[in-house]
Amino acid sequence: MAIRGRDEFDDIPDDELEETLFERLEGLTEMVPQSLRKTITNGASWSIWGVKTICYVTRQAVWIAATTSLIMFMPYVIEKERSDLEKTQVRLHLLSSLV
Repeated sequence: MAIRGRDEFDDIPDDELEETLFERLEGLTEMVPQSLRKTITNGASWSIWGVKTICYVTRQAVWIAATTSLIMFMPYVIEKERSDLEKTQVRLHLLSSLV
């Protein structure tokens, strides 16, 4: 059995050692093989790209649908309002002529 050398961390009790989140993540990267890290990184990158692309396409589709519906239905709505107003005026005119 080989005897390993002692360093200053061996003299400090374990409950007094504090490591940052970055140090913990760095320690985990040493435990995970490089090929697995690369696979995980690529998967995360593709996932982020996919979500961004879906959001972009959805935003464009909503914009196209909204502007198309406005262009198609606004003339109908305006004409309907005009027709209703004209009918109301005719009714009021007929009522006022009867009185």
